[in-house]
Amino acid sequence: MPSTIADVLLISPNDLIRPVSIEMGDDGRIGQIHEGHHPPAGSKVIFDGGGEVYLTAGFIDIHTHGARGFDLSYATLEAVETMAEAKLSEGVTTFLPTTWTASREHKVAMAEAAAAYRKNERFARTPFLHIEGPYLNPAQAGAQDTRYMRRPDADEIRHLHSICPVGLISLAVEIEGAIPFIREMHGMGIVTSAAHSAATYAEFSAAKEAGLGHLTHYCNQMSGLHHREVGLVGAGLLDDSIMIELICDTIHLCPDMIRLAFKHRSCERLMLITDSIAAAHLGDGRYPLHDGEIIVKDGAARIPAGNLAGSIVTFDQSLRNVVTITGLPLNEIVRTCSANQARSLRLNDRGSVKQGLLADLTLLTPELEVVAVYVGGEQRYSA
Repeated sequence: MPSTIADVLLISPNDLIRPVSIEMGDDGRIGQIHEGHHPPAGSKVIFDGGGEVYLTAGFIDIHTHGARGFDLSYATLEAVETMAEAKLSEGVTTFLPTTWTASREHKVAMAEAAAAYRKNERFARTPFLHIEGPYLNPAQAGAQDTRYMRRPDADEIRHLHSICPVGLISLAVEIEGAIPFIREMHGMGIVTSAAHSAATYAEFSAAKEAGLGHLTHYCNQMSGLHHREVGLVGAGLLDDSIMIELICDTIHLCPDMIRLAFKHRSCERLMLITDSIAAAHLGDGRYPLHDGEIIVKDGAARIPAGNLAGSIVTFDQSLRNVVTITGLPLNEIVRTCSANQARSLRLNDRGSVKQGLLADLTLLTPELEVVAVYVGGEQRYSA
């Protein structure tokens, strides 16, 4: 008798929102998808949406440093597990623990912590590590530590990759050694993304030719749009194939900028990220950040100097913000939550609700609040 999620409204890109029942396979994958409000006879209903609850592919957050008082820089299994559990409550079933700029030894410790969690992924899945820094431009540091910034080092990445698979690297594309590094990472199957960068459009184009795939936290700590040099922000508007990561907390990008991005870029090229830090889920207050401090006030996280330091937005709140701001159809916006991330990182077994893919599913109220989350057909979060 198959376990079934019954009478839910399926949200899937390029498809009508409609009532379905989803059978769970014994292998943790999606079985039959039955149309209509009624599950097939003999089903074991494990969740009944009553024709009102939305179902979508589990969200994929490819840029997150921490949550609930922990971040990856703590370099402990507890830190990664805490992040993974917090992500489930946001509707996220797959996440990439993201490093900060740090020493070589500290990077290794962070990779080891992520690798330890991968041995028993009790909460959200962690297929890859995201390396943000240390290959950044100090002039665009933001909250990253300039003391440890250095030129790209493929041997360092190979060592980290041997500890925990690296799927994404954010770097400044204009610094010495960046282009051959991007080319080498592309050959290894690792996606590179322009970040904390003052690159010109010409430098972006050279990086794109070498294999650059993304723009990290679009508009933040990157060369801005100017009528005599369009920079990386202009590259995001001009280049039809670059993938764009957006922090839609209405702080890193104001509502008008979010509206502009979604108006001029196809939803097929946009990806929601949180860039969340340890203070996420905790509210206003003062929290430790590496060997410094983070101050959270009115939804913004800043270092004492005033620079934004990641975000405290949750993934589901990002989705609600985009729906409210853009007014675009939900079945188009939803591709920015999982399908695009899965396609870009070649996670071909997830990101959509299709028979044979992983039964990683997020259930949402009509107000887009998370109701329940399934990973491999197992309910791992319930509101």
